[in-house]
Amino acid sequence: MNDTQFIIFTILSVMFVLFVFLKKNRKQKIVKPSIKISNPRGILLDNLLKQKKDQKLTSEQRSIIANNIGLYQWLPSELIAPWEERILCFLEEFPITFMKKEMPSEEMRILVAAEASLLIVQRPLSDFRHLKAVHLWEEEIKGNKNARGSATRFEVNLSWEYLKQSMKKARDGHNLTLHEFAHLIDFADDGIAQSIPVSRRSKEFKEWQNIVNQEHAKLMKAYESGKNYSIRAYGGYESIKGDKPEIFSCGTSAFFERGTRLKRESPKIYDAFKKFYGIDPASWRKRTDEN
Repeated sequence: MNDTQFIIFTILSVMFVLFVFLKKNRKQKIVKPSIKISNPRGILLDNLLKQKKDQKLTSEQRSIIANNIGLYQWLPSELIAPWEERILCFLEEFPITFMKKEMPSEEMRILVAAEASLLIVQRPLSDFRHLKAVHLWEEEIKGNKNARGSATRFEVNLSWEYLKQSMKKARDGHNLTLHEFAHLIDFADDGIAQSIPVSRRSKEFKEWQNIVNQEHAKLMKAYESGKNYSIRAYGGYESIKGDKPEIFSCGTSAFFERGTRLKRESPKIYDAFKKFYGIDPASWRKRTDEN
């Protein structure tokens, strides 16, 4: 091999190694979900989100979030900007009421908006297209004794007393707001709580159906044998007419707050959540930056 051939061979080798490296890293990159919405309200919300591009919270608003929401310090820096854009949209578009005579405080509104917006930090605002109101109750939700929260396709009810406690804990997998707004997403397409957050027409519907059934069986087996598990038992015990409405909501809380453990214990459902939400909480590391 002469010098010219050697140089050509070396260049081609370097190009091949670079190609393999880039291909490998491209596979690992999380792709933001691409969703087409025909619902007029959904289109309006997604257009609003575009208008809020690069808008930021005030330092006072950011301080309220940093001092009260445990997941704040775990959210990667590159997700802070899209999170704040969605919080601003939420505050503008969705009524938040306190079910007492007084109005909800600005702190209440910001904290609810911030936690709800975590779910869609890499998703469109149109996920909440059917939401008409969020109701905060001082403690017990009227007509739903002992419930800390509830959700339908159109509204979310939250116990403020419990909400204050759950939002501070970033690693217990019991986040109330994430749980109830996950129900909202589950309801969005067809009004049914079945733990399948995609349309029946979607090519992912059957995949989600299989994953939910497998995870439900796995969850029940774990708890019946006395083992602890990343998704809490409630996610398995609640079943209605064959549907399993709590797998997606309880699983969502575990995904955000116990990502590393969920990935280890149940990689299949973790990957489904990762693809759906467009984020990878198992890779998150606690930030030490000042707010």
